[in-house]
Amino acid sequence: MKHQQSGKTNLPVSYYEILQVSERAGDLEIKAAYHRLAKRFHPDMHPHETRLAEMRFRLINEAYANLKTLERRRHYNRILKSGPGAMPKIKPRPKARNDNKKPQGTHWLLGFIASFGLKDKKA
Repeated sequence: MKHQQSGKTNLPVSYYEILQVSERAGDLEIKAAYHRLAKRFHPDMHPHETRLAEMRFRLINEAYANLKTLERRRHYNRILKSGPGAMPKIKPRPKARNDNKKPQGTHWLLGFIASFGLKDKKA
């Protein structure tokens, strides 16, 4: 089964494409590709692009984790052959609570004036 390179489109990318190996690659070839890419895209090697480097590094680690043993590769290949609908759905991460938000409904200037003990004069 051949996978097309996804390029700039939003097509799914296989773990084989991430590690830049063929589907017939053996354990040693996958391990060598993983080490080569992990060294190249490690976040410490790209301090000016920390977030992008972390995302690349996570993808490389995820791909290697799913392809490093023959048993896991077989399981992954079964999922690939059964089609895109067979892939497990990923739940979105919950949004972080930001406790530092200013309370809604109060204007910062009114709070600033109140800190001086001045009262709002209404005509």
